[in-house]
Amino acid sequence: MNKRYYRKYIEKLIAANPSTITIKRKEKIDDGYGGEIIEDVEITETIRFYEKKARREVKSNYGTTYVGVEVTKILALHDADIREKDTFEHEGKTYRVLFVENYFDICKQIELEVVA
Repeated sequence: MNKRYYRKYIEKLIAANPSTITIKRKEKIDDGYGGEIIEDVEITETIRFYEKKARREVKSNYGTTYVGVEVTKILALHDADIREKDTFEHEGKTYRVLFVENYFDICKQIELEVVA
């Protein structure tokens, strides 16, 4: 597999419809005395939003059913600093990262949850 070719392809996909997001995260930094300092960090990334149809399993007292839903995802470069539970705002909505899937170190496919 030629990773360089696919990375260029992903860069072109993102460049075709880019969105810039600013992620707000709290990170623990060593204070040098055995303690930690919690610091607010802002990270800017360029990504691409897309919608994906998915099936969700819903369990109830009457059995298991499957529901078709539309899931909001983003596509990011392989070196993007996006982690689970990160939050960001885009076009008036607040999103939370549910999980990050690193795809063969070519790109990251990230599923989102709309918080507000």
